[in-house]
Amino acid sequence: MAQRAPGHLLLLNALRSAGLAEKDVQIVNVPTDQTPQTLKSGGVDAIVAWQPNSGQALRELPGSTAIFTSADVPGIIYDVLAVSPKSLAERRADWGKVVRVWDRIARFIKDETNLDEAARLMSARVGLTPEQYRPLMKGTFFLDLAGGMKHLEKGEGLGSIYGSSRVVDAFNVKNSVYKAPLAVDGYIDPSLTAEAIEAGQAP
Repeated sequence: MAQRAPGHLLLLNALRSAGLAEKDVQIVNVPTDQTPQTLKSGGVDAIVAWQPNSGQALRELPGSTAIFTSADVPGIIYDVLAVSPKSLAERRADWGKVVRVWDRIARFIKDETNLDEAARLMSARVGLTPEQYRPLMKGTFFLDLAGGMKHLEKGEGLGSIYGSSRVVDAFNVKNSVYKAPLAVDGYIDPSLTAEAIEAGQAP
């Protein structure tokens, strides 16, 4: 796996769930895009990877199986829209439109009648067929604006993006990604989501 990356933190949670610690396994530092080949070569017993590399490994090594995923630790990985302060200040109205479009996308994906079309569109982005991609969608929780706002409330633990960000921050400091803790709250701005909801974009 790629050490000191999100997959490393996921591995620690997987080990903890099995009553193990990092010292109980031997970690081999491998770039994520090389993990399928490393597993096939027999150089390691397991890999930590994400799509499309994890899917590639499962397809190319008969008998391989996913034993732990981010779906087993809800909130450990949040995908976000990250914008520079300068761009947000200068083009706030445009970013507001992007937020509102995301709400439409999330609702489209969550509607089971759109499952085939959503799988077709998203699978093309990662080089998979819709049939290969469809099972992967079950492990991703798509948040519309109302759902996202619940996770944008300040709190401890992985149910809040604030709490999850503090967990990641502590991991990064411990693993020397950077030296001192960050003021993570300052990087999170729920205002555009709140404004879209107040304007009636989401119930």
